[in-house]
Amino acid sequence: MTEKVALAEATDLAKRWADNAGLQPFSFGLWSNELVVVRGRSGSGKSTLLALLAGWTASDGGTLVRLGPWAERGVDRTWKGTAILPQVIAPIMELTMTENVALPLRLSGASRADAAAHAREVLAQLDLSDEADRAASDASLGQQQRMGLARAAVVDPIVLLADEPTSHQDGGHIATVLALARAMVDRGACIVVATHDPAVADVADRILDLDR
Repeated sequence: MTEKVALAEATDLAKRWADNAGLQPFSFGLWSNELVVVRGRSGSGKSTLLALLAGWTASDGGTLVRLGPWAERGVDRTWKGTAILPQVIAPIMELTMTENVALPLRLSGASRADAAAHAREVLAQLDLSDEADRAASDASLGQQQRMGLARAAVVDPIVLLADEPTSHQDGGHIATVLALARAMVDRGACIVVATHDPAVADVADRILDLDR
């Protein structure tokens, strides 16, 4: 396991939407080598918090400061700073599972052969070897969700933001997803998971409770 380093510091971070849902002022830090669960009732701002961390939306209160390696690589073009698994997975349906997962590597400059080989390795970790050459359109929703995780994980990002990554998984595959997440954390990643799943919360290193 690598030495933990600070990656972000948020102070009274907030974002309200027109329907009055969103994130109330919330302060927290993020470090490498951690699996962090964001927990709270529907409408408490779990997905909003991930969107703020991803840079998909701007806050309307408080501050978010990226630190260390995330500040240096958080918005680079290699996809290795921040990887995201949204609730809406959005695979490219006409591509195979391998081609979908290899895409971030190809966009980062890897050769087709190297990208495909690494994509297959990550797919195998998520019990998707038999589906590697199938079109994404032929996969089940649970398989597509694990493929989305593979696509986010394949670049070994500094920070991985995952929104309900086990929502379409059975018990066995929840364990598969969590095993990959733990392996990434042990290599130095920070994984932030918005979830209602107690199985994920049970293995978290830290919980950010928005219902505090």
